[in-house]
Amino acid sequence: MYRSIKSKPMKNQLSQKLQLFITAIITLTIFGHIAWDYFHGGIPTHYILQSKDMPGIPNWWGAIVLPIFTYFLLFRISKRLDQPDNKESLKLISLRLLTGLLFAISISVTFLNGIEVTDYIMGLIFILAFMFPLFKSEYLLGWVLGAAFTFGAIIPIVFGSMLCLVFFIIYQVVGGIKKALRPKTN
Repeated sequence: MYRSIKSKPMKNQLSQKLQLFITAIITLTIFGHIAWDYFHGGIPTHYILQSKDMPGIPNWWGAIVLPIFTYFLLFRISKRLDQPDNKESLKLISLRLLTGLLFAISISVTFLNGIEVTDYIMGLIFILAFMFPLFKSEYLLGWVLGAAFTFGAIIPIVFGSMLCLVFFIIYQVVGGIKKALRPKTN
């Protein structure tokens, strides 16, 4: 009576429901943060290069942009997971997101407390870019979410996107060098 339908296992898929759920959680969180700021002294404005002479970016822009950016990155991750030749698991992607989140939180905490080790953390991230694909969407999403509380959402999105471009170039150059140095087999 009932036919079984063969499909690929759901364990490596990021369903649209899950994408929307994560985006909704982040949307509620950012709006909660904006509301808290509003009722506790006003919504802060972040200045590029911390200079009041530069244009300011108020945090409420993050409430508009961050949910869209989150859904966009989750959509990209989902498309990559749905590829037939995909070898990545949802667990690996979650670990990458957590790694980006932890690096951003560590930079945020050191920045807020005046501990001058952010240069060393950024140096470590650049060294890691030679070995790991730090340009992937999950790293960027973790970075933005981890830094959004301290720096607003816009600055981490712009800075993180520029870093991803640099990391992509680094990773591709290293991959090309590895390929060129690999002995050829006949």
